[in-house]
Amino acid sequence: MNAVIALCHFCEAHGPCAIFCTQTLRDTKIEDLVNLEQQQQQQQQPGQKSCSACNYTLGRNNSNASIYSKDTESGATFVSSKLATMQEVANLVKQAAVRSLSCEINSNRERHGDGKGNGNGNGDGDGGFVYFGDSSRGHILSHTFRVCDLQARGYYQLFSIIVLMKDKYFLLNTKPFLAEHLRKISLELQAGAQRTKATEELNYSARQRRLSGAQFLMPTPRSLLELTGEEHIFAQLHSHFAWILLAGSRFLTEHITFGNLPWLPPQSSGRPPAQRLTYNSSTLPMIQMYEDDPEQEGFFSLRHIKKVLPKDDFATVCYCALTGVKIIVRGAPERTVLFMMCLKKLLPEPMQKLMRIDAQHQHSISSEYKIISVSNDIAVPIASSSVFRIDFLDKHVNGNDIVSVKWPAELPRKLPDLLVKLLKAVKAVEEKTFTELVLNKQTKVLIEEWKNKVICLNHAKSGSVQAKLKKVLGVQPQDQPLLNYWSTHLQ
Repeated sequence: MNAVIALCHFCEAHGPCAIFCTQTLRDTKIEDLVNLEQQQQQQQQPGQKSCSACNYTLGRNNSNASIYSKDTESGATFVSSKLATMQEVANLVKQAAVRSLSCEINSNRERHGDGKGNGNGNGDGDGGFVYFGDSSRGHILSHTFRVCDLQARGYYQLFSIIVLMKDKYFLLNTKPFLAEHLRKISLELQAGAQRTKATEELNYSARQRRLSGAQFLMPTPRSLLELTGEEHIFAQLHSHFAWILLAGSRFLTEHITFGNLPWLPPQSSGRPPAQRLTYNSSTLPMIQMYEDDPEQEGFFSLRHIKKVLPKDDFATVCYCALTGVKIIVRGAPERTVLFMMCLKKLLPEPMQKLMRIDAQHQHSISSEYKIISVSNDIAVPIASSSVFRIDFLDKHVNGNDIVSVKWPAELPRKLPDLLVKLLKAVKAVEEKTFTELVLNKQTKVLIEEWKNKVICLNHAKSGSVQAKLKKVLGVQPQDQPLLNYWSTHLQ
């Protein structure tokens, strides 16, 4: 990710400044980094800020040398230092640091209290996230937070973490990902400061601090190392910042959406639009192989799902797909794509955008997608009542896939009417005269029938009218989970 992440601090003696900057350098040798570091040291003027709070160290007995790490796969080098490697970028970071610690602070400060709006008064307020900037000074996402310090004015020090980049829309699109991990870093720093505070309070009570007054305040602000008690705190920050830069570059991947985009009007032709499935570009050739060949239509039917899964799990996976239980299919793309194409048959066309084939980032799992396939190297949540897990194992028996199915919940005693009819249709395909192509047609008819029922019920203006419609349409109480799920996506 082409950005700079910086830890900033409001020093009581010198004002706001950036004390630790991490950025990505590509095609850069270690020798060049050493030369850049020497140039930075030469650029520092005599009398420049030199207190411990305005600088960083790699340990109690080490100097503030730069930290380097390299990703062998991408060839990117991550560098952390006091100043950014380029003077122009260093000036932008300096300006952003001043704004993030002075005027660009979220006033809706949250405190960790008892859950009733009562803060604990320990100076651990969280200022949230603020976006500011322009094309000339860069675009910044700022997260300001307090770290408790019994020796500071107000018993806290003000810090911020800023992300500076030139691409405004990339920054705003990755804001949920950045906000999640920057907040984890700030909470980690606050937790370390809390431990230091608890230790100091054992040796110096609150009553003693009140009686001593200003004499207790130290003339020189304390560094982050002293506040948290972590000797390698800046090495940990480097690893956090470097991972965010690396993961952020993979956060947005190119994918192709078939059919109309959601904000465009529907097609006016009589032919229905193509399915709206979201794919990763690497799996597109496999998708087209199945979609461009009409003879493959009979191959990816519900019968294939029944063939892959254990006998007792076929009805369960159909129930989860129809009622909105998240389904995660984990395995190599060449083995999961066909399975996902078959699961697509269980959803009406407007809801097929809730499927994500070959997701490349863990963030997709926590998003609005309901049916997701991922590769084996992506961590996924454990099975629960809201997560149905299907893992394609490396083993094969007579050329057939072996899968592991996990779902701790149980099917209801009465199944939705649509699922009952689908199960009967799949069972009937065992007859020679009832081909899989006919099964696909029957499945589509049943899905369209219930899609129209849900749309009709959505247009009912009152509960009494909806109750009458349910009676006319033959909707039973066991169909309610399906209605609740489909009604939010069908209009």
